[in-house]
Amino acid sequence: MNTKYNSDFAENSIDAVVLAGKSKLIVKSQLPITYPSSYFYPLCSFSSYPIEIINQQQPETKAEFDYKAIIKINGKPMVNYVVEALAESYYINNIYVVGEEDLLNKVDIQRGKEKIKFVNDKGNFVDNLVEGGNKAKSKKILYSTSDIPLITSKDVDNFIRKCSHREDSHFYLAYYLKEDYEKSFLGVKSGKFYQLGNKFVKNGYLFMLDRDFLDEINKNKEFQEIISYLYNQRKSTWKLFATLAKYHLFNLVSKYVFKNLTIKEAEKILYEKMGYHFYGIESPSRTGVDIDSSEELQDIEKIIIKTKT
Repeated sequence: MNTKYNSDFAENSIDAVVLAGKSKLIVKSQLPITYPSSYFYPLCSFSSYPIEIINQQQPETKAEFDYKAIIKINGKPMVNYVVEALAESYYINNIYVVGEEDLLNKVDIQRGKEKIKFVNDKGNFVDNLVEGGNKAKSKKILYSTSDIPLITSKDVDNFIRKCSHREDSHFYLAYYLKEDYEKSFLGVKSGKFYQLGNKFVKNGYLFMLDRDFLDEINKNKEFQEIISYLYNQRKSTWKLFATLAKYHLFNLVSKYVFKNLTIKEAEKILYEKMGYHFYGIESPSRTGVDIDSSEELQDIEKIIIKTKT
């Protein structure tokens, strides 16, 4: 890693955007959930307790069911955990929360209120990304989704510091290792990990864009289409790689299939094909453990409660 500090990451100069677009919590069934008798918890030692059978938690109101960001976890709306981590970060200046503004205005954000501004939802991921970024004033813009409530201000600061010691880039993406995830979140559901070299990795939901790259996305319809496709197919490995192949990234796909693709090689291929620098930033798994279903909601809530006690 380059030890030279990048001046683009001046102290307290970065604005953050929280993407809290309207999405629903998936409730697969109304059957009880049986939890195993032991878990590993982040920041906690091994803990054992009797098997519990807990009915699936339902959001308190229909508005919460229809809008995942404001579902309460241990009495606090999900988006609050993310916003508070950003507000407590050493490097973050303003925070723009893009979502259902009328509902977000009712959310009781405890800390960092003076930094927070709401931006009304524009209907899809790409439009929200651009709209939030356009409101921001910094040259580098940090993004987060609203459904990673385990993230901490320390995770945010470490991500920014690691970005600052890479060569100047257009896009930085957090990723985490399977071994870190299994050590911290045994028993919590996860999506598929990708083998890159000798590592099994998964992308986080913390990333940073350069202002020039955001401007290019704003005016380039093809970029918008690529980002939209990748975002929509992110949960399916083969659909994701089919999208990459569609945009002539065959070399990246073939290297992955034959298990000789590394993170550095992926960064190099993306630059050669697209003309923009993309860097992966190794981060804690807290940056990527998201909530899509009621089962995951209960798993994460148990971790939050256990960590606090």
